[in-house]
Amino acid sequence: MRTLLLEIGVEEIPARFIEPAKEGLSRLLRESLGSSRVPFGNIETLSTPRRLTAFVYDVSERQEKIVTTKFGPPYNRAFDESGNPTKAATGFARSQGVTVEELKKGQKDGIDFLVVEKTEGGKETTAILPDLLKDVISRIPFQKRMRWGSESFEFARPIQWILVLYGREPIEMTIADVRSGNATFGHRFLSKGPITINDPSEYVDILRTNSVIIDETERMGIIEQGIAVIEKEVRGTAIRDTDLIKEILYITEYPYPLKGEFDPAFLKIPKEVLINVMKSHQRYIPMLDGNEALMPYFICFANTVPADDMVVVKGNEKVLRARLADAEFFFEEDKKTNLSDLYERLSSIIFHVKLGTLKDKTDRLVTIGRYLCHVLGYTDAAKMEEAVKIAKADLLTHMVGEFPELQGVMGRIYAKYQGKDDEVALSIEEHYLPSGGSGALPATDLGAILAVADKVDSLVSFFSVGISPTGNLDPFALRRQTLGIIKIVIDRKLHIPLDELIRTAYDSGEKIAKRLSFEETKALVTDFIVARFKFSMIDEGHNQEFIESVLPLVSVDIYDGYLRLMALESQKSVEDFQRLMIGFKRAYNITKQVADGHDVNTLLFKEKEEQALFDVYEGNKEAFFSTIGRRKYDEAIAILVSFKEGIDRYFDKVFVMDKDEAIKNNRLALLKKIRDMFLTYGDFSKIRIE
Repeated sequence: MRTLLLEIGVEEIPARFIEPAKEGLSRLLRESLGSSRVPFGNIETLSTPRRLTAFVYDVSERQEKIVTTKFGPPYNRAFDESGNPTKAATGFARSQGVTVEELKKGQKDGIDFLVVEKTEGGKETTAILPDLLKDVISRIPFQKRMRWGSESFEFARPIQWILVLYGREPIEMTIADVRSGNATFGHRFLSKGPITINDPSEYVDILRTNSVIIDETERMGIIEQGIAVIEKEVRGTAIRDTDLIKEILYITEYPYPLKGEFDPAFLKIPKEVLINVMKSHQRYIPMLDGNEALMPYFICFANTVPADDMVVVKGNEKVLRARLADAEFFFEEDKKTNLSDLYERLSSIIFHVKLGTLKDKTDRLVTIGRYLCHVLGYTDAAKMEEAVKIAKADLLTHMVGEFPELQGVMGRIYAKYQGKDDEVALSIEEHYLPSGGSGALPATDLGAILAVADKVDSLVSFFSVGISPTGNLDPFALRRQTLGIIKIVIDRKLHIPLDELIRTAYDSGEKIAKRLSFEETKALVTDFIVARFKFSMIDEGHNQEFIESVLPLVSVDIYDGYLRLMALESQKSVEDFQRLMIGFKRAYNITKQVADGHDVNTLLFKEKEEQALFDVYEGNKEAFFSTIGRRKYDEAIAILVSFKEGIDRYFDKVFVMDKDEAIKNNRLALLKKIRDMFLTYGDFSKIRIE
């Protein structure tokens, strides 16, 4: 057993590319070694901006052999009466590259055949690795790939060197005119020339002595320690944004912490603006005091050890000062314009060439908002309309023009500055929420209404003109927006008739030149929402069969379907429910072809179990439908479970398909009523019985 070390040296890879590339490299190595029948142990992947590295431990020195059996003609046709091989035997031997003497007798389906057994594989791992690794490297996933020089090979960035060691043995191969060997390179500025690695066990330590911290855990420790030292120095707390710190991790090979300052006069700029400028544009870590107020300090990380710390610090301070001066100017200029005055100017911004301007979209949101206010019982329609008309206005401000990440945030800030109602101001920011799969959700009723209206308008409008996500392509983030609708509806406990919501959104787009009719659009949008609901519930760990059973209800009312799912998953007696499903499945299967309209005639009952089951049905149906109407789904499930004993005894004692046609139809009619009652809750046919 030996350790395989692979290092791909490149020009700096964007930070956002690195984690997916590491995961892909690990997966591809695992799959390729497995399919090549080369036993191995653990795989560890490491990275910096200039290198992707993999350790594969305990790699076997030889691939496993595999014995394959090839069947030829029937044995009784392979030899003549004298025992000499026939043409069938010699032809088969020749086709398999063996002599007749090497052929054996084998049996398949009780018949004797000529067979040849071949042992494949058993090659030395050193002979397999070059082609295997070339294939793996070529398939590492990146969001974007590039070519360089005259090469057709594609990678995230040009490959500069390749290090491959199998134990102490270098593995030679060539990719994009780069020949592999046992040499690596240290830090771009703190190390000179190639470095020979003789054994994988030396790699991490040798890189460290050449100012490259390849182990991300160690590198993150340096970053955290640097932050802690500066926190103590200024008596503040760093804003530890996970994404920002991870980005710092992947843009440095040797992170070196530095403390910078800016003029406290800039603190009059809104806190959100200052934080955004420092984090998003400069990759600086802002600092807070004990009262959560911003301090005039920041932490930055150099990717080298400066000759003079203050030279680097002053350079960063100068850059930040210019950015903050711009932000201050934009803020003061924007305050001179009332958001309400920007409504008409939204007509100057194209939302989409097929869907009109942002003013057109805003007008659609007013109509959808009115419907949502009505159905959700939000009584202040005037406040809703005011909020909608200024929800997109900050897109016309200087600040958002320069810092697009602040859309919504600046709308809230300016609305508050201009004396707008608190809920109106907050709804401007909230209508963009959630910004990601696990992002924050609107905290106000008005914010939730605007967020749902905005997202459903985009969804229905794009679908109506024939634009929808395909494969991995979703340029207008319709999947994310649909998931946002689902999360808001569940979080705010909103019961919204889905078909009416889609109808309102469709009709509000009277200026849109639609390609699809309402019915076509509704079908596609409904299926899309239901699919997003299904996948999001599976991702959250809910029972997939239970999810499938409530999907017909989700297509009517998302939150209603969710409540039914939760009730199903909260069963107190799983065993009783499973037994109930067995009885339901029998009733469901036997009544599939039974037409509607047959009444149950109690005079045709011949067995007491028929009357008993009918009494259970008659005694519970009103209570069941009442609980369904009141959405008391736990109670509804409990009523269904009470049918278990009656259904079990019925099928034990009653032969449904009686020779007497009237009796048979009567028994089927009873079972169909019970089946239809169950299906009122959900499609229990989707639930498998173990």
